[in-house]
Amino acid sequence: MSERSPRRSWSWVTDVGIALLLATGYGAPPGLAVGAAVGGLARFVSPRWATVPSTLVALGVFSAWAIVVRGLYQGIRDRGRERYLGALHLLVLALLPAWGIVINFTLLTTRCRTTNCDIGPAMFRVLSEHGIVGFVALHLVTALAFVVSRRRPAALPGGVELLVHAALVFGIGLHLMLLVQCADLLFGLVVFPISLPLVGPFVTVALYASELRARLRRRGADALAPAALVSAYRASPAEDPATATAPPHRPTLLGALAAVPVLAGGYAVVMAAVQHRPAAALEVFTDTCGHVLSRLPIQHVVVQDCHYLCTVAARGTPSLVRPERLGQRHGHPIVVNRQLAVANAFEDLLHTRWPRFGRLARVTYDRLGLPVSRYITRPWMADAVFVAMKPFEWAFYATLLVLDREDPERRIDRMYR
Repeated sequence: MSERSPRRSWSWVTDVGIALLLATGYGAPPGLAVGAAVGGLARFVSPRWATVPSTLVALGVFSAWAIVVRGLYQGIRDRGRERYLGALHLLVLALLPAWGIVINFTLLTTRCRTTNCDIGPAMFRVLSEHGIVGFVALHLVTALAFVVSRRRPAALPGGVELLVHAALVFGIGLHLMLLVQCADLLFGLVVFPISLPLVGPFVTVALYASELRARLRRRGADALAPAALVSAYRASPAEDPATATAPPHRPTLLGALAAVPVLAGGYAVVMAAVQHRPAAALEVFTDTCGHVLSRLPIQHVVVQDCHYLCTVAARGTPSLVRPERLGQRHGHPIVVNRQLAVANAFEDLLHTRWPRFGRLARVTYDRLGLPVSRYITRPWMADAVFVAMKPFEWAFYATLLVLDREDPERRIDRMYR
């Protein structure tokens, strides 16, 4: 009893992780869809107050997510994990990889080029379009081996048994390579749950390793069991208590390790024949830039005049930031939305009423706001800044209503004309 108590005392951590993963993986897409639909409807009805219902919906979705997490955790503790493992395997082995591929080819840039104006971290594609079909097929083969191992715990015919073990070992190595490739993007977990696919390789490696270890122990228990004791009433190897303490079957492990290079070589030959390039099997990783296994160089383009192109109005989702017109700043065209115009009208009022304070505000903004704006390189970043700046926009407009001697809307309208 004392030997099992430490393991049991930490089992709740795994249960919490499963509950969080299931609730987020299956709940995030409909939650984001509901939020986007309500936000779009609110912006259509009342653009000025659109953030209020969006915020309420976000709070409601978060509360529902927390309730679901608690319910899943309690269900796992009461009824065991087996009832939830099917949903977990489907999420980790199918849905998260598909989710990650969509992000890879829609949100991450394919051009290996940066400028001196883009100081923020560039997010280049993790996987190249060259070889992605073979990579997905290889993942499906390892996932199939995992499913077969789960459904058929008893020993399979010799060649099939060896192939299942080798595919699991190969899958562990494949997803470890994927982890190394996208390690520099782990900071993207701050935009959880959109970046949930980054967690997928970690969980996949853990699932494959756990299943491989359990299957090797079953084969070890089979090797140690006396043949005379085998009868129709004997429990299956998956239910045999001796399996938990049996050592891994070394001959099977060594055979699987020896078969892995054969699988890798066969995959490389097939990819080279299909793509007509010797290194086609590795191009899914190497034909990228900015990552650990990437081989394409990043082209740094020097721009002489870095102006405010990375503004929220220009980079944000149009349906959210609602650009109204084009304006000019220092002779360069920029996109102007109401938030930008209100902030500039507030600054113009400061320069008119209190010039010294206005100059101090401008110097402070140039030192703080401009470096931050250069990190806004993606629409979701601009959307987040837009939402965060909404209270300040309302405060600026209230100040204009109280202190501006003329019509505030006239001052707002002439900004950047």
